[in-house]
Amino acid sequence: MIHSPVPKRLVLFLILNLFWSTTGGTAFMTSKAETIAACPNRKRKADNGAVSPMSASPSDDDKTAAAAPVAGKLEELKQREAALSKLLAEVRTEKLSALRSRPLSIGVIGFGRFGQFIARSFQKYGRVVVTSRSDYTEVANGMGVEYVPLSDPDSFLAEDLDVIVVAVSILSFEGTIKNLVGPLRKYLDAKSEASGGKVRGPLMVDVLSVKEHARQTMIDLLPPECDIMCTHPMFGPDSGKDGWKGLNFVYEKTRIDSVIFDPAHSEGSEEFTDQEGCLHSIHEDSESHVEGMDRMERFLSIWEEEGCKMIGMSCKEHDSYAANS
Repeated sequence: MIHSPVPKRLVLFLILNLFWSTTGGTAFMTSKAETIAACPNRKRKADNGAVSPMSASPSDDDKTAAAAPVAGKLEELKQREAALSKLLAEVRTEKLSALRSRPLSIGVIGFGRFGQFIARSFQKYGRVVVTSRSDYTEVANGMGVEYVPLSDPDSFLAEDLDVIVVAVSILSFEGTIKNLVGPLRKYLDAKSEASGGKVRGPLMVDVLSVKEHARQTMIDLLPPECDIMCTHPMFGPDSGKDGWKGLNFVYEKTRIDSVIFDPAHSEGSEEFTDQEGCLHSIHEDSESHVEGMDRMERFLSIWEEEGCKMIGMSCKEHDSYAANS
């Protein structure tokens, strides 16, 4: 009998079938865990085919998650900024209300171009009385302020002014102060006799561009009952014609309740020393001291409300900067 050759594919099939039956069908199967262990660099995939985060490079989601704390902090800061802005607006409203509830009576000596310029803003916050050598009655009436001739200082002082701003030139300043001293002394003595006790004179303010001269002149000549503040509005009728917002206003609180501040004291400090080296507090247990501080702050608030950039600086520093600029 002639045997026909068995096809190779059939032989291979029989061998595979026999091997499958003897090994239980597991010889060619490798567990998923074994495969992963054998291929540590292989990207692991979840059942849904997504790349496992254990071995994947940072995705856009990862980057977003990392940036989230920074974004959250910025949002928190913006909210705090908005809250502070709201609080500042409320404080300014209350301050303006307090200022208008106790308006100052302000006198202006020198009703020329600059005197008219500042009096126009002052009259929005209180009663204004002006005096000058020339007759400015019509100008004053048109502005809503009262005019008294400079030749009648007694009538000017009789207006019981809280603040007197001396708005004359540097050449006329010392002479103007000297001419005011006699009537001012007479006014204060009469007031003291009528009240039977200590009186407080008006707050005296200069607006000169040279400060140490004005400071020393007022300290030397004015009665001790008068508080003193030296100021320099660093603008005028031309630069401030559209308003005072952002314009510099330099000031020094010079004397309060007969205490002369040390020019080196820190403007913003709770304590200061006088020229004799004695330490004082802005909250001193003295009614006249508290009232003097309050009057200064109310006067400064006018400039602040008009938008000025407030700069506390000693007269000595001011003149030093001016000389080197």
